[in-house]
Amino acid sequence: MQLTIPLALDESARRYENKTAFQMKVGREFRRLTFGELRQQARAFGSALLAMGLERGDKVGIVCENGLEWIVGYLGISCAGGVGVPVYYDLKAQEIDDALRRADTRFAIVSDKVLPKLSDHLETLFVVGPGAEARSASGGGFFRRARARVLPFEEAFAMATHESDAALAATEVEPEDLASIVYTSGTTGGAKGVMLRQSNFMSNVEAVPKALTVGPTDSILLLLPLHHSYPFTVEFLLPMSVGATVTIENDLVRIRDRMAEVKPTVLLGVPALLDIMQRAVRAQADAQGRGQTFQKGLDIVRRVKQRSGLNIGPIIFRELHQRLGGNIRFFASGGAALNPDTALNFHLLGIPVLQGWGLTETSPIVCAQRYYPRRFRFTNYYERQLGTVGKALPGVDVDLIDVPEKGIHVKLHGEGELIARGPNVMKGYWKAEAETQAAMIGEWFRTGDVGRMDKDGYVFITGRSKYVIVLESGEKVHPDEVEERLQTSPVIEDVCVVSRKVRDKTQMWAIVYPNQAGVTERLAGDNHEVDETALRELVESEVDRLEGTLAPYKRPTRLVLTDAPLPKTALRKVAREQLADDYAFDLKRWQESSPDGVVSQ
Repeated sequence: MQLTIPLALDESARRYENKTAFQMKVGREFRRLTFGELRQQARAFGSALLAMGLERGDKVGIVCENGLEWIVGYLGISCAGGVGVPVYYDLKAQEIDDALRRADTRFAIVSDKVLPKLSDHLETLFVVGPGAEARSASGGGFFRRARARVLPFEEAFAMATHESDAALAATEVEPEDLASIVYTSGTTGGAKGVMLRQSNFMSNVEAVPKALTVGPTDSILLLLPLHHSYPFTVEFLLPMSVGATVTIENDLVRIRDRMAEVKPTVLLGVPALLDIMQRAVRAQADAQGRGQTFQKGLDIVRRVKQRSGLNIGPIIFRELHQRLGGNIRFFASGGAALNPDTALNFHLLGIPVLQGWGLTETSPIVCAQRYYPRRFRFTNYYERQLGTVGKALPGVDVDLIDVPEKGIHVKLHGEGELIARGPNVMKGYWKAEAETQAAMIGEWFRTGDVGRMDKDGYVFITGRSKYVIVLESGEKVHPDEVEERLQTSPVIEDVCVVSRKVRDKTQMWAIVYPNQAGVTERLAGDNHEVDETALRELVESEVDRLEGTLAPYKRPTRLVLTDAPLPKTALRKVAREQLADDYAFDLKRWQESSPDGVVSQ
């Protein structure tokens, strides 16, 4: 096991020197880095950092879109003994500034789009983007900056010296050294900086392939932002360590084209992305007048699967597999709870969807479903496992504890708060000793997730402990369960179930942002104009229909429509902490609104 990121980079460069490590299409051409070139450029950038004054343990911000510069920059920081501080580039100026200041960053790698958002406390900026070189050539002056050095990222390599090369060669990065400070999801002001060691990341990199069997023959499509620990570990460090090739794509509209072009074997996503892909497949079939044929194919696969265990999806939907490149082994989902129906529908298409679970504080994977090709093709094993996030990774322990304040007791209810222990658990929260102590019970990390475990060790997540709604009757509701059910409606784009006090009584409200395409199609099919009354009646009828499958106490008391998308994290989860106390609905504003949502850290 390579216990540090620089050692893993060295080993990969030795074993796979001339193989493509990372690639990204720019215009009509691919920019590529082999493993040998990746190591060379990373160490050159690390040497430049040392020449420009980086000291061991210094923090370096990374505030830019996914790209080869992001990869090379982070590895260079690590090789030089620095600490990477990834921050989401799409945050507001104050949020970015707060994140960088709180981490005591002196240097930052930023995109040219981020430059106007930055304050003047940083000493050195390396700028990525098409505007960087032009501005440099015109004499600099990006904006008012009295003391900072600002130069295009590509020009940084020239700053290295013989002395800095020697200093880099003498730098020994230790397993217990801090590798990153990664902010948890939420607004930056409320987020905590998670301190993750070199060994935290590399223990996860060592364990994950034993569940997902990723290796040098794999081709991975990177779609998720690298400032989150899930894609950072699983789509960057893991493939780099095992010799897989990664294709970076930042435009979700181009997913299908890129898949057909690079023929990936593995796609790692979040539930929202998989839902979008599933809807797109269905919509294309309908648009081509093959909706009924498509549904008939699903029904045939389902019947054969139920009776024999044999999955004939790859045969029935051979054309779809070819459009996705023809080499997909499996999709993996993380970052949020996956709707079991989404997984099942992909299974019927002949595509395994494996679910995992973890947190930033656990570097991040705690549990993951294992991939058994024969079980998927010839048995109903995965259909029986719908809803589980799998077992704990090798070397990681999981257990349950009571949550008395929420009335949750393991022995009484069979569920509790999940706690985790292992080499992947964080060092602590940056400059937050009290929060660190509150999150730990000895060596065990309190995840805040409520779940249960079966006798074989399979973990099922039922919700977040702090979001569990306790009714006056004493009954408890997991909002995730209700949201998952309502989200299956094509007329609902976003939904969040929250508790509100009304005359000292706890009520459950369902805040819903209607799906424009779904509403329009349904009303047109019923020969209705899209007006506010018809829209409200449609959404209410859908909520009533879906609530009928829930116990009465789990049904929301009030439906609240909003004309704007709900705030989201970069992994497309609804940011509950940013929800307003109430919402209004105006038909015109809804029709003009963007379905992408407001994105935060």
